Amino acid sequence: MFDGLWAGVLNRFARKSKDSVAFRQSAGLLEAWVSIIGNILLFMVKYILGTLIGSISLIADSFHTLSDVLTSVVVLVGFKISGRAPDKEHPFGHGRGESLATLVIAMLLILVGLEFLVQSVKRLLDPTPVGGTVFVVVVMLLSAVGKELMASFSIWLGRRIDSSALIADAWHHRSDAVASGLVAVAIVGAIFKVYWLDGLFGVGVSLLIAYTGFQLGRSSANYLMGTSPGENILACIKEEAAAVCGVAGVHDVNVHDYGSRLAISLHVEVAAGMDVHEAHLIADEVERRIGEKLNADTVVHIDPPD
Repeated sequence: MFDGLWAGVLNRFARKSKDSVAFRQSAGLLEAWVSIIGNILLFMVKYILGTLIGSISLIADSFHTLSDVLTSVVVLVGFKISGRAPDKEHPFGHGRGESLATLVIAMLLILVGLEFLVQSVKRLLDPTPVGGTVFVVVVMLLSAVGKELMASFSIWLGRRIDSSALIADAWHHRSDAVASGLVAVAIVGAIFKVYWLDGLFGVGVSLLIAYTGFQLGRSSANYLMGTSPGENILACIKEEAAAVCGVAGVHDVNVHDYGSRLAISLHVEVAAGMDVHEAHLIADEVERRIGEKLNADTVVHIDPPD
């Protein structure tokens, strides 16, 4: 629904980007700054209201929002690192800086979740009267809407540039939107003197924070350990190779993902007895097609028919 709006914002922000790497970095920095500014404002509102009415679930939710600021700073640093050009120590660039940023985000989330889980359990076992008004409920619901809009923007942008870090940050925003909704319900309970709801939903918010951190940590760790590429990538590689005249078969495809660039190796079968020079030209054409299609460094090994 907001695709046109998001596209306009991105094109305006990244209009000076001269290549795909620069465009990708500009997109990541845009998401990070939008998140930082928006979350600082939301944190201040939630924390002040939570302190005024004495709500542990609202204070926990405010620090969940503050953790979003920290994660966005990590995203900012991650994209700064990933945008660096290849060097002697990193011949394939620094693209995995995004996944390192995601892993740091995950650890921060788990720590914040566990800390507030302890406080929320204490409040659940010893309920404390909590103030609450319809105004606070409305503020929390508006906060949930705002966080969902930020999540929508981050997911759109993450898919636009194929960034796991931005999609991870989006789910962080979305978990905060859900948390704000739960806190709104807790405040409604406080209005009707059902004070134990505050501790209960504080536990719910805390578990949501920790679970989100675990999921993000697992996905980024799998990526850094070299998880297999998606079926669509493998299919694209085989399709591009098979399209070259003289290619009789494709096998042993290996893909190493470095974020902004792929390193691909594959075996291509050609007719038995083919001239070496002709086979070399076929290999060059396969490397060119795959490299242009997937922004990859490609190496082809020539095999006789199997």
